[in-house]
Amino acid sequence: MEDVWIMDSSCSRHMTGHRKWFSSLNPVSTKEYITFEDNGQGKVMGVGSVSLSAKLSLREVAFVRNLGFNLVSVSQLLDEGFEVCFKKGSTSHLFRPGPARRLVVSPSADIWKWHRRLGHLSFDLLVRLSSMGLIRGLPKLRAEKDLVCHPCRHGKMVAASHIPVSTTSYPGELLHMDTVGPARVASVSGKWYVLVVVDDFSRFSWVFFMEFKDEAFGFVRDLVLRLRNESHKAMRAIHSDNGGEFRNSRFENFCCDQDLDHQFSSPYTPPQNGVVERKNRTLVEMARMMLDEHRTPRRFWAEAVNTASYIANWIFLRAFLGKTSYELRFGRQPSVKHLRAFGYRCFVLKKAGHLDKFESRCLDGIFLGYASSSRAFRVWILDAKQVVETCEVFLMKLCPAQPLPLSFQVMMKKAPPSLRMRKVQLMIVMQEPAPHRLQLPPPRYELG
Repeated sequence: MEDVWIMDSSCSRHMTGHRKWFSSLNPVSTKEYITFEDNGQGKVMGVGSVSLSAKLSLREVAFVRNLGFNLVSVSQLLDEGFEVCFKKGSTSHLFRPGPARRLVVSPSADIWKWHRRLGHLSFDLLVRLSSMGLIRGLPKLRAEKDLVCHPCRHGKMVAASHIPVSTTSYPGELLHMDTVGPARVASVSGKWYVLVVVDDFSRFSWVFFMEFKDEAFGFVRDLVLRLRNESHKAMRAIHSDNGGEFRNSRFENFCCDQDLDHQFSSPYTPPQNGVVERKNRTLVEMARMMLDEHRTPRRFWAEAVNTASYIANWIFLRAFLGKTSYELRFGRQPSVKHLRAFGYRCFVLKKAGHLDKFESRCLDGIFLGYASSSRAFRVWILDAKQVVETCEVFLMKLCPAQPLPLSFQVMMKKAPPSLRMRKVQLMIVMQEPAPHRLQLPPPRYELG
């Protein structure tokens, strides 16, 4: 029986005990045994392919020790998409529907059939599932290259991915720019839009606030001229979308005079301007969280965005260069010792020349960020209802996430302004909240 292959309807898989039949054989990593009719067992030594003829071959054939027969499993043939036709007394045909050429490969028509039956499953996943043998009744399938299903194209087509490509080698070589707005609420200074400009190499950003979008040209022109004066390296290009604030004769003439290449994104393709689009998202998210923490009125959104840009320049890391945006632009590491939390209650020293001896020496305010042209803080003065820039600021050190003592909160509400500063300092130094004392949430300050 060494040269005869027997069709066996009860056999779980193709198997043979003769090594000579295998054109390729791979050892198995797990212990597997086959039980014979006489309750004996044979160990599976390997699995491979068997060539019965030039046009007929079997795959996934087990090499079983001490097996004296060559068995073809009917169930395995059916799983592979074959049909076995039995006639009385003998097996007359072994065939597959369609123009079969090899025993182990289903025709391309089968993959289309199963593709439709399984709800237009992707061809790659369908072939992978069929080869793993995890689903009974699913034959082994093969997909031809470049198969295109029109319903899949109409139902699954998405926008093409845009892989970012960085071609700059020094700060200021290429600037990306975009406008955000209009905001639903005007800022304290009456602005509705913000212009965001990002350096491609360092990712350093600048923000400018505008009442109208056509103000963008003036800010970009001043920034380009300033950067050219600061660096001996040439600025080569600016990149923007097709917005009217950028695509106009003023920009065209300016770029021509300054020998700048003005690059534009394709219409309705924001990912092509992805550098500044991602920066917009980062700044808006940071501003939203800073405003929300202390329930700061939304008209301070410009101050929050300005502070977010300031912080991002200090801490944004260019991973492949291993440096922050600040260091890449200025050549030195940044220090964050002067940074304070947005929205904190603070006190500003009065600098008027003629103060009464018993007059308060400070003003109550809310910390809003950092000045762009000096080493000063920006503070909203509650009584005057205006933003000032000053270095003489004392910020409360209590963390707003921790409850304050009850007597501290009552004092803050009832004490007159002239006595508030001294009492605040005494309370912070001398009084700690007792474990049994009633705790209240941190106070909320109205800025209007």
